[in-house]
Amino acid sequence: MQLIKFVMFLFYRYYSKGGTFRIPYFSALCAVVFLIYIHIFQLLIIFNAVDLLPMRSQNTRISNYAKLATFLSPLFFIIHFLIKEDDLKKLTYDDSKIKKGGIMLIGYIILSFALLMSLMFLFPTRRSL
Repeated sequence: MQLIKFVMFLFYRYYSKGGTFRIPYFSALCAVVFLIYIHIFQLLIIFNAVDLLPMRSQNTRISNYAKLATFLSPLFFIIHFLIKEDDLKKLTYDDSKIKKGGIMLIGYIILSFALLMSLMFLFPTRRSL
C-alpha cells in the first residue's frame, strides 16, 4: 500500500503543475489505475484470455467505451476510497527520494509498455470478433 501511495504522490506532484493543476488527484488516480490495468492486460495476453475484455468490433464505439468504463471502474473506486487526496497532501518525502522515485517511475512505465507490446507480438491472439 505504501508503494501505491508513493506512486500516487509522485503523479499528484507532477499533475499539480501545468495544465492539470486543477485536477491533480483525478489525474494521478487515472494514471495509477491505468498502470495497474496494463498489467492486467499483460496477464490476459499471456493466458490468452483477451476475450474477457468487453470490446467487440460489431458494437458501436460508444457502446465499447461504455463497456470498457464499466470494466475499469471497480479498481478506480477501490483506489479512490483507499487513498484520499488529503492523505496525498500530507505526505512528505526527501527531494532525493522524489527524484529517484520519479526516474524509476518513468523507467517502470517505459518497461511496462515495452512488455505489453512484446507480449502482443509473442502471444498473438485469435479473437473471433
